[in-house]
Amino acid sequence: MEKKLAVIFPGIGYHSDKPLLYYSKKIVRQHGYDISEVVFKGLDKSVLLGSDKLLTSSRDDAEAEKKKLEAFETAFGEAKEQLAGIDFSMYGDVIFVSKSIGTVVASVYASRENVPARQVYFTPLEQTFSRVEEKNGLVFFGTKDPFINTARIEELCIEKNLTYRIFENCNHSLETGEPQTDLKNLTEVISECESYLAGSPV
Repeated sequence: MEKKLAVIFPGIGYHSDKPLLYYSKKIVRQHGYDISEVVFKGLDKSVLLGSDKLLTSSRDDAEAEKKKLEAFETAFGEAKEQLAGIDFSMYGDVIFVSKSIGTVVASVYASRENVPARQVYFTPLEQTFSRVEEKNGLVFFGTKDPFINTARIEELCIEKNLTYRIFENCNHSLETGEPQTDLKNLTEVISECESYLAGSPV
């Protein structure tokens, strides 16, 4: 039986005990995947996610772009260090499950480290798509996410031929604030992730 690995790349403040990642871990474990979790320790949530400007600044805002790049490189460095002991060649199927800034790290890590990983992107940032492999990814995002331009993310998904799902009135946690709606959406997300797991490895 081939070995399988799932790597979890969290957001800042959205750790693996939060619904999207918590239930994703349950289904990958149920499907026989080993699990490795990245933990971001050097990122300040109040600096990064407390400011819409930092994540959505225009390209001519040099200072914000510099801080963004520093945050992403810090996160990438932590991921590379924590995953250094993994021999990815031992696994016949690798899947990266990521959230928010973790989606940037997951796409860049797979590209820089030449890891043939399938990708599940929860609420990706625009920067994620600079390294996304064409036709390799399942993407979820909402129409009320303050850290993305929904139309732009959809456009990028189409350009990269990615499977994606947009949830109406959902924020950066894919939640509306209405418990029954949120539970229904979560069930649909996890069901689609499970179907994706059943597909062919990269």
